[in-house]
Amino acid sequence: MKINYKSLAKGVCFLLIVTGITSCEKFLDAPPLNVITKGEALKDEAGVAAVMNSAYQILGGGDAFGGKYQVLSELMADNIQGNLLSGDYGEIYNRKTSVFGDYKNGFYTNIYQANYRANTVLENLGVTAAKRDDLEGQARFVRAFAHFIAVRLFAQPYGTTADNSQLGVPLRTTTAIDPATRATVKQVYDQVITDLKIAETKLNDVNPGYPTKMAAKALLARVYFSMNDFANAYNYSNQVVSSGKFTFESDYTKRFSEGLSTEAIFQIINTDGSYSTGGGLRDNFRSDFNLPTLRFTPAFYSFVNTTNDVRKAWFNTVKYPGEIVTTKYNKERFNVPVLHLTEMKLIRAESAAELNTNLNVAVGDINDILNRAYAGTKSIPTNSSAALIKANARAERLIEMVAEGDRLYEIKRIGAKGENIDRRGAVWNCPGLILQFPVSEMASNTNFQRNVEGGCN
Repeated sequence: MKINYKSLAKGVCFLLIVTGITSCEKFLDAPPLNVITKGEALKDEAGVAAVMNSAYQILGGGDAFGGKYQVLSELMADNIQGNLLSGDYGEIYNRKTSVFGDYKNGFYTNIYQANYRANTVLENLGVTAAKRDDLEGQARFVRAFAHFIAVRLFAQPYGTTADNSQLGVPLRTTTAIDPATRATVKQVYDQVITDLKIAETKLNDVNPGYPTKMAAKALLARVYFSMNDFANAYNYSNQVVSSGKFTFESDYTKRFSEGLSTEAIFQIINTDGSYSTGGGLRDNFRSDFNLPTLRFTPAFYSFVNTTNDVRKAWFNTVKYPGEIVTTKYNKERFNVPVLHLTEMKLIRAESAAELNTNLNVAVGDINDILNRAYAGTKSIPTNSSAALIKANARAERLIEMVAEGDRLYEIKRIGAKGENIDRRGAVWNCPGLILQFPVSEMASNTNFQRNVEGGCN
């Protein structure tokens, strides 16, 4: 994989400006980052912190959590009405990606760029005495996130084989630019968990705008949940929910606000005048001015179009006759919540149901969400069965996290448990439900093993 060092340097310079460090001219005179361990930019803590900040610039940009991650995931899932899509979008929606396609290839490259910057920080911690632990924790958190979202999009899901020996994605844990080889899915997940458990011990308890110990725990909850490891998923989600550090919003729309949502565990913060995030979400989903590229199927809308569900306000079925669009991103500016309390409650509730334990806690989580969604007119009984709790957790997750890139991974996770839930009729581990690697990976290593092509017929 080829790293664009010039672009990387510009990104770091941008972060030097917004963090109050103005020596950009000096920074741009420094050697490129492939030799930067001996250069000016990383000689002190401020330089290392700036490189760390630049990794967030990528994660929050349009090529990752600013939109492309969610769009790629939604296109391959079963909520989008995509029969008229063409080009890259049509290829992804039809679950027949090739080595070409700038949209997904740009995502892959940028995710590994963020990973590269995290590795750069990890290799230069010797000059960060005051913030060493926190910077290490941040870098491991970013590296874990990068590998995790890559393996979920470019490899067959955890649980496809008994030992998860199916090919995953390249593991990049140093800044060495060597020809890529694919680790197994197990190896990737093991590395993700290792990084997050270290991050959990290194990160600060409070660090506005940056990941904290609770962010590492929340991501661990998501990782374990994707593995159907419900004991660990419950443990970590419970630690987050029970911490008292986050408050369940009474207004379901506040997760996507420009202010700091009380549910936000880790979010990409929009900074007016210096850093804007969510552009890729607005470009594809925003519906107040024009018919957006991505619309929803009647089959999906039937889940939310029920009596008293206030979340119907997230959708408009009138403005564009015959089309169902979301209003979720109809804002000029908003923060992008990457990890939030609603998800943690859904993970905790379903994990408890799967374990058939702590069902009273799970009922409370489900009723928090139902009471908010139905303005206090709907709940489940306090003595609900594990089966009823699980059914409600899955149903509420489908609606709460729509257009957030979640549904694809539910199709795969639940499929690995033996249940095919894809409304488009595909098998959960068919070749088309993962993306093909970019041609650049094959160029860097002629023996690189690409994914099987052929869709989901």
